Formats: sequence, C-alpha cells, structure tokens
Amino acid sequence: MLKNKISTLLFCALTSIVFAQKKPNIVWINSDDLGIELGCYGNKDVKTPHIDRLAEEGTMFINSYANAPICSISRSSMITGVYAPTVNSHDHRTINMTELPAGIIPVTEIFKKAGYYVTNGSSEYNLKKRGKEDYNFKTKVKYDGFDWSGRKKGQPFFAQIQIRDPHRKFVDNSQNIVDPSKVTLPECYPDYPILRADWAAYLASVQHADDQVGQFMDRLRAEGELENTVVFFFGDNGRPHLRDKQFLYEGGLKVPIIVRYPKSVKANAVNKNLASLIDVTVSSLDMAGIEVPEYMHGKVIVGKNAVKRKYVYGFRQRAGDAVENMRSITDGKFKLIWNRTPDRPWMQLTSYKKLEYPAFALYQVLDRQGKLEYPYNLFMRITKPVIELYDLKKDPMEFNNLADTKKYQKIKDELFNNLKTNMVVWEKNMISEDAATINRAKEGSKKYYKNSLKKNKPGLSPDASYEEILKDWEVRLLDKKNYYHIKK
Repeated sequence: MLKNKISTLLFCALTSIVFAQKKPNIVWINSDDLGIELGCYGNKDVKTPHIDRLAEEGTMFINSYANAPICSISRSSMITGVYAPTVNSHDHRTINMTELPAGIIPVTEIFKKAGYYVTNGSSEYNLKKRGKEDYNFKTKVKYDGFDWSGRKKGQPFFAQIQIRDPHRKFVDNSQNIVDPSKVTLPECYPDYPILRADWAAYLASVQHADDQVGQFMDRLRAEGELENTVVFFFGDNGRPHLRDKQFLYEGGLKVPIIVRYPKSVKANAVNKNLASLIDVTVSSLDMAGIEVPEYMHGKVIVGKNAVKRKYVYGFRQRAGDAVENMRSITDGKFKLIWNRTPDRPWMQLTSYKKLEYPAFALYQVLDRQGKLEYPYNLFMRITKPVIELYDLKKDPMEFNNLADTKKYQKIKDELFNNLKTNMVVWEKNMISEDAATINRAKEGSKKYYKNSLKKNKPGLSPDASYEEILKDWEVRLLDKKNYYHIKK
C-alpha cells in the first residue's frame, strides 16, 4: 500500500513538473534583403558584432537559401510553410490574389491554437508599429499585437521582428562608415568607383541592421526570456544588387540562417547541410512541440528531429513590370535554372531597379559604348538559354553555363527531371496572368517610377536617358559633398 502511495506521489510530482515547464518562445528576426555579407560568414569589410555573437551562441547554416529572390514571394512561403505557386503567391506583387487553398492556414494561426501570443513588429519603430508583411494572398494573417509585452503572464510568444535594412534606400554611411576604396567587390561585378560606393552603402546598412539585432537580443536577455527563446535570424531574400535580387543566382537566393537555443541547438556550430527559409517555418513549429502539418514543404533543420535536405528550390515570376517565369534547383554542388520565358533579356525594364540601382544605368551605358567586358556583358544578352547549369564549387559566380557540355548531361537530367516533376504538383493552384493583368502591373510600375522621381530625384525627367541617370548617380555617390549620400 505504502509503495503504491509513493508511486502515486512521484507520478503526480513528475506530472506537475512537466506541466510547469514553459513552452519556448519563438522569435524570427528578419533582415530585409540581406545576403551573407556578415563577419561570421567571412566578410572582412563589415562589422557585425551582434550577429557574430548570435552565431557563436548558436548554429550557423552556410548553405542556406530563400525560396524566392524577392520579398513578397519569399514571405508568402514562410508564413504558410509551402512554396509560393501552391498558394498562388508567385508574382511580386500578385494582382489576382486568391484565398489560401482549403486546409492551408498561416503559421500564425497554428501558434495561436497552441496558446502562443503572436506578434509582428517593425524594428524601425521599436515594435510600436506593425512590421512588413507583404503576403500575396487574400486570407488575413492575424496578429495579437506588435510587441510581445502585451501577452498574459507566462504566455509563450511567437514574434516576428522585421528589420528594414539593408533594403534600399540605404542608410547614411557617415554613421556606419565603410570606405568604398577598401571594399572587396564580389567578382560578379565589374570594378567601378560608383559600384564600390554603392556596395559600401549596402555594407553600412548591414551594420545598421546588426545594431538592431543587438538591441533586441539585449532586451530578451534583460527580460530573462533569452534562454527560453528559440531565435531564428535570417534574410528574406538575397542582397539588393543588379544580378542578385530578383534572380535565381546565388546572390539573389543565398541568405544567412542562424539559430540560437542553448537547450537543444549546438553553440558555435557551422552546419553545411542545405537549408531553406521554408525550413524555418517547419523547424519553428517542431521546436515549439507543435505537430507540423503534412502539407508543409519544409524540413526540420535543428534539434533532435533534424533531417538532411537533398535539394533546395527557387521561384521567380513577375516582379513589378519585369515579367519572368524561372525555376531553380540545387543539390549544393550544382544549380540548374529553368528559364521558361527565354525570350526575355535579363536586363528587361524593371522600374524599381532603374530607380534604385546605379548598376542598372551603368551597364546600359557601358554596353552601348562597347566597354562592358566579358563576363559581365553576358547579362546584356537579349535572350536567355532555356537551361542554365552551374558547378557552384568551381564557378560560384555562375558565369560558365554547363548545360550543353556532354560531361554534365547526367546531372542536368537528374536535376531537371526532379524540378519539372515537382512543378506539376506545386503549381496546380497557380493562376497565370493574362495580358490585361500584366499591362496593369506595368502601368502601375510606370506610375511608381514617375512619382518616386518627383519625390526623390526632382532633377530627373521620367524620360531621362541612362547617361543622365548615371550622371545623377555619380553626383550622389561620388561627389564629396554627397559622399555618404543616402538618408532613410
């Protein structure tokens, strides 16, 4: 009898301890347009002590990718846990929006049902305003607030902290000085002073993002929540430069993913496995002890349930007025890009880049003068190959297309067949835009360009030549009076 009573008391005590254990908080720190230009990823031109510390205290993924090289598509995937075409969210920004398909709900709703307080706040306003969402579907994504301070006592929270940087316009470099003359440009860009200055401004914005990461990590630490919080830090898509954002090359898809959680994630660890932003969604649920819906496309990449991913996929459709249809697949060593609109030039008009990227005007001017050298002039071709295949180890800049090389036909066929087969499933809900919708998008971009010029560059006419646009950039970026040039 006494033995049974002791057993019962022990069982009750253990049960009480289990129920008393707090669910971990889940925090996503999302840095807008951030590539892997960070100290912990090996960049020596930028100072990112707070992100570097996060990497030292957690696991850093060095083969991690966005699902799309542009924000609204990438964010639509992350918040649903499925690839963008599956929820008709593949265009930036989708005009013919639809409700999410039956059975698919935002991950925020899953966290709410599990008792979490769900927030989305802008770091620019210290979480006093809603952070960036940019979802390409009609279904409402509901939040409890901007800041987790509104939760009930002891209630776990799922918080998204949206950091605007290093999205263009870049921050004032005078406050985060990076010397353009000393930076090392990625080899995919020609070495011109105007590109050095633009790159330095990007790195200054990365440093500004790092300051904000430190601010929120300090807050979690001061509130005593840090050790019970799974922190996921990442960029929503690749860096905002000419051959990067909006394209399926490494610069457009490669992003940092760092995970910190001392209870089950290794500290000061480098993970070489493939990882995708869609895996952050699934891993967040798994770390919270919430069952992952079968429809989600991600994999668990941290913790006891982590698995290896064999492939990572990329999606690019219309972006503003630039109409494209591209898909990609990589196994970590090779990448295949399927250009389903090969008749379009890479440098087709995109009003956003014409307005914000000095390289867009520089390439046009140099090409007309016959001064844009190989391999940079490849980007000026008026058509694209249907298939691009690159050896990422030997050719990380993705200049040497191996698609027609006999030696690589087996890997080409393997990757292409996998990509083509999966698209049949993932694109069944995809609505292709008709001519009227595309025209509406182009007219909207034209209006955006005109209004933005009037507001930010009143000295330029909407009909200004690329030579005139380039001259304006030279004044803004290279004139010593305007050397640090850009305000938020």
